[in-house]
Amino acid sequence: MLAESGVLGRMIDALLPPDRIEAIVEAAVAVAVIAAGLRVALYLATAVLQRWLRFDDPYRDPVRAAQVRTLAPLFESALRYLFYFTAAVMILDRLGVNVAAILASAGIAGIAIGFGAQHLIRDVIAGFFLIFEGLVHVGDVVRVGDVTGTVERIHLRTTQLRQFSGELVTIPNGEIQRFGNMNRGFMRAIVQIGLAYEASLERAMAVMHQVSETWVADHPDQALAPPEVHGIVEFGASEVQVRMVIMVRPLTQWEAERQLRVLLKAAFEAAGIEIAFPRQVVYLR
Repeated sequence: MLAESGVLGRMIDALLPPDRIEAIVEAAVAVAVIAAGLRVALYLATAVLQRWLRFDDPYRDPVRAAQVRTLAPLFESALRYLFYFTAAVMILDRLGVNVAAILASAGIAGIAIGFGAQHLIRDVIAGFFLIFEGLVHVGDVVRVGDVTGTVERIHLRTTQLRQFSGELVTIPNGEIQRFGNMNRGFMRAIVQIGLAYEASLERAMAVMHQVSETWVADHPDQALAPPEVHGIVEFGASEVQVRMVIMVRPLTQWEAERQLRVLLKAAFEAAGIEIAFPRQVVYLR
């Protein structure tokens, strides 16, 4: 037993001589120090970034606030990747790895991968210009194709929209070639209603004028212009379509349309104006 223990001890000494054990311990301590320094540096850098962007300023301009909500995640991600990369290089260098050779190989491999990652490059470039030109901010309600939702996050490669149903849709930035933004300037509350052919168009338009003007007077903080009643815009199978429009502040058009429909229905019923319903006329010969 003693002989076996001596052999095992000599094998351990041969595999892990004292100088090698010391080097391993020093490397482990260095890695721990670098990791701790990374966490501290990342925390301080994030705090400085948030201080610079003034997250807690309640009097900040709304446009500036939207820009901050959009750019802050990107800056934080860039800081995180930069610090992680720097820490990884320092750890590899401390472990005796030839970092320069790895970086050179990574550059050559990156060029080769780039030729096969054209969609990724397209998404990143599109995301950069989307953010740089300020076309979309976090919090905007946008429509991309058949998807409409609130922008929750904008990355360099993707944009995430939260639909009304709660579904989170992720869209590659390269696919956002044409989109509508409902947070710019103004929107229009559009109410189109079908009237029976027998109904008096003049009376119906007068009621619509009265209802829309009353609504505008009751909501001066939402209405941006006097209401418009466009009259007949379409002849249907059993109704004539009449439309009225009010220019309102962005994102208030849906609530305005709901309120106007309720007021119109009550006003038409009080005035005895018939709202059309599907009907069919049969002639017997």
